[in-house]
Amino acid sequence: MSNYNRGGYGSSQGQGYVQDSFGNDGAPPKKNYSHILRPVTIKQILEATQTQADGDYKIDEQDIGQVTLIAVIRNINSSATQSNYTLEDGTGVIDVRKFPSEHDDAEEIDSLAQGTYVRVVGMVKSFNQKQYVQVHAIRPISDMNEITHHNLEVLYVHVSATRSKGASSSSSAYGQYNNNSMQMQGVTSTDTHMRGGFDTDAVAQDLSEFIRNHPDNKNGMGVHRQHIFANFKHRLGGEQKLIELMAKLEDDGLLYNTEDEDHFNTTH
Repeated sequence: MSNYNRGGYGSSQGQGYVQDSFGNDGAPPKKNYSHILRPVTIKQILEATQTQADGDYKIDEQDIGQVTLIAVIRNINSSATQSNYTLEDGTGVIDVRKFPSEHDDAEEIDSLAQGTYVRVVGMVKSFNQKQYVQVHAIRPISDMNEITHHNLEVLYVHVSATRSKGASSSSSAYGQYNNNSMQMQGVTSTDTHMRGGFDTDAVAQDLSEFIRNHPDNKNGMGVHRQHIFANFKHRLGGEQKLIELMAKLEDDGLLYNTEDEDHFNTTH
């Protein structure tokens, strides 16, 4: 995942970041951000900034073009000229808008019902100071592993974009999180290693394995918080400490909500 590449929005090859070149007159051309496809969460879209009205949106202080996200449909409002979908991904809620196209797959569009997980590719727009996504393509998710893969891509791109802004390596927030032999960047070790005498790194690792192997998670729908609390709150000395750890793991992109706020899955 050195440079996020995705052909269209369903494969792992094809278009990726586009590098600008100089024109014949030696002057750099205007950047064409529409060909840059970035994986994002809804929260990142809602927190995207603009340096000026009608200017380019920025995430991690980088201009964004096309974005791709995965979320569940919560509401549908369709007309002859436009379809509006309200999507939620555990980090936020956003409206996406799609105009009919001659390239639409009618059967696929008809399958977009409430409660369906979908992948969306589009551009971030705003109306009345409220962000939405103008849809270029939308399709249902058939393999729940795609959700995990998407969240890993979001985390990777975010860390790659922000790590250079940090201080020296001794104080960097991007420490190593060890899960057996696999290491993932993105968790501040000073925050999670020891709290109140409890080894939270070990608890986080065991929690991830518990969720990954739980029978309720066989379809990628996650595990209810009551099962997590029953098995882990004693490990940290109480329910509140576990809630704090889970919130930290969510912030670092290692834990996320699935069908509702009470169900959790792991990204590793």
